[in-house]
Amino acid sequence: MMTDLVFKQLGRHKARTGLTVLGVAIGILLMTTLSSFSEGITGRVNTELTYLSGVVTVTASNIGFESFQMSELDGSLADEIADISGVEKVAPIMAGSIPGLGEIYGAKLDYLDVINIDVSAKEGRFFEDGSDELMLGSDYAKSSGMRVGDEVTVRGKKHEIVGVLDATGASQDKGFIGDFGEVQDMLGMGDKVTLIFVKPFDAGEAESIARDIEGRFDNVQALSEKDAARKAGDFTTQLSVMTFGMGSIAAIIAGLGIMNVMFMSVRERRREIGTMKALGATTNQILGQIILEAVLLTVIGEVIGLLLSMMAVNALNSLTDQVSATITPWLVITVSLFAVGLGVFSGILPAREAARLDPAVVLRYE
Repeated sequence: MMTDLVFKQLGRHKARTGLTVLGVAIGILLMTTLSSFSEGITGRVNTELTYLSGVVTVTASNIGFESFQMSELDGSLADEIADISGVEKVAPIMAGSIPGLGEIYGAKLDYLDVINIDVSAKEGRFFEDGSDELMLGSDYAKSSGMRVGDEVTVRGKKHEIVGVLDATGASQDKGFIGDFGEVQDMLGMGDKVTLIFVKPFDAGEAESIARDIEGRFDNVQALSEKDAARKAGDFTTQLSVMTFGMGSIAAIIAGLGIMNVMFMSVRERRREIGTMKALGATTNQILGQIILEAVLLTVIGEVIGLLLSMMAVNALNSLTDQVSATITPWLVITVSLFAVGLGVFSGILPAREAARLDPAVVLRYE
C-alpha cells in the first residue's frame, strides 16, 4: 500500500522527479568513477606486493611507496649489502621515465631469481645482459603499437626491441625493460641505482635483515614484506578516502536537492497528509512514506549512476589498453549503502515536518 502511494507521488511530477534522479546519478557517477581509480591502484599495489614475499626492498630514506622512482642510491651499496650475513642475493634496479617514451626499467636478468615473479616473453626473446636491446611491457606494447623489430632512439643511440613480456600485473607492464647498465646510461644516472631487492637465505629473517641494513647505512630505508604492506596500505587508504570524499561531495549536493524537493512535496500535499492522519495513519507511517520516497529517488539515481560509471570505466580502460580503474563488488556495496544513507538523511527533516502536521488545522485552512 505504502509503496503504491510512493510511486504514485513520484509520478505526479515526472520532470521534477527525473531531474532529481539525474542529479543523484551524476553525483554517484563522479563518486564511483573517482573511487574506481583508487581501487585500480590498490589492486596493482597488492599484486606487486605478492612478488616481494620474503624480499627486502631498499630505497632512499623518506621515499613513499608510491614514489619509488624518485629514489637514488649509490651503486656500490648493492655490493656492500651482498656481504651482510644472511643475504643470499641482491638485485639493483633502475627505474625512471624518458620524455617521449615513458617508463623504463633496468635490471640484470638474474633479478628474476630474487623476486617472486614469473616473467616470460610473449613475443620475441629476452634482452641479453650488457646489450642495448629492449623489451616492451605488455600494456605498453598494446597502447604504443610498437612491435618486435622496431627501434627507439635515446640520446642519439638506437635500441632494438627484441621481445614483449607477458602480463605480470607489475609496474614493468607499463614501460620498457632493458639491461641495468644500459638503462642507467639512458637515464643519465651515472653510478646511481633506484632501488635494491635483497633476498635472504631464510625468508623469515627478512625483517631482521631490513633492520640490519638501516642500522649499517645512512639515508636508506629497508622494507620487509610486512613493512611494504603497511606503507602501501597507508597510501591506498589515504587515496581511497580522498577520492571517495571528493566524489561524495557531488552526491551530497544532490542529496540536498532531494531534501528541497521533499520539502516542496510535503507543502504541496498538506491536505492529503492531513486527510491520511485524520483517517488513522500513524506518525510512523507518515514518516516512513516520506523517507521511502527520498530513498527511492536516491536508489534509482544510484543504479543509473553505477551503470554510467561502469560504462565510463570500461571505455577508459579500453582507450588506455590497461586496467587503470576497477569497480569492485566492495565499491558497489559501499556506494549503495552511501546512497541509501543519503536518501534517509535527505528525507528525515521533510518527514518530520509532515508528521507534525495537525489534521484539524490542515483540513480547516487548506
